[in-house]
Amino acid sequence: SPTQETMIASSSKMIRCCCISMNTAKQNCTSSILRSQNRCIIGSAARSATTHSHVHQSVLTNIHPQHLYNIVNNVDNYKDFLPYCHESKILQTSPCHTMMDAVLRVGLPGLSLSASSDSLLEERYVSRVRMIPASETTPLWTIEAKSIQSNLFDSLKSRWQLSLIDDHATNNVHGQQQKQSGPSCNVNFEVEMQLSNPLISFTLDRVLKDVAKAQVEAFEKRCRAVPFDNESNNNNNKL
Repeated sequence: SPTQETMIASSSKMIRCCCISMNTAKQNCTSSILRSQNRCIIGSAARSATTHSHVHQSVLTNIHPQHLYNIVNNVDNYKDFLPYCHESKILQTSPCHTMMDAVLRVGLPGLSLSASSDSLLEERYVSRVRMIPASETTPLWTIEAKSIQSNLFDSLKSRWQLSLIDDHATNNVHGQQQKQSGPSCNVNFEVEMQLSNPLISFTLDRVLKDVAKAQVEAFEKRCRAVPFDNESNNNNNKL
């Protein structure tokens, strides 16, 4: 009958409308989820840390590794000779004297407080330091440090590996080899930093190589300025 046909047509129209409405809602929901996921991905990328690292290798003539090892472990004196270091203090040392926590406050090269200021942006952080002296079986002095409290760095690590060169020969200005008067130190200094701030990360990455070199040179200069205990030197020459 006409009435029945009208009801069937109306019902079919309602079903089609309902399907269209459901598909539209599904599409809107999917778009919303995708937008939300994109925001999460973008936000996560913005917050992810960038890692920068550098390895500096050198030979310090007439400096015993034990001497440099002692200087590196004497964190309290860093502020007296280390570039950009304004505060240095050992907070606590383990009973076996192989681990310590130390605080450093350093200026960040290339990052000024303002465009009109020469004062560098500073960071104060705490590192946990592990000290591994050389032994008869392992003639390698190692110092490892890792930040455990920092507002700027997601992670800041460094590692010194020092080894003894007994018979080190170098070329003089005439190209002839000549022996040094004392033992020398082979230095492998590694530094690695992770930062989430892209501007600071980019800036520090550009100067990381120069900073690592300047640090090793500062420690070398300190070794030459501070006398080494000859008795300790003789004992370690037996390794």
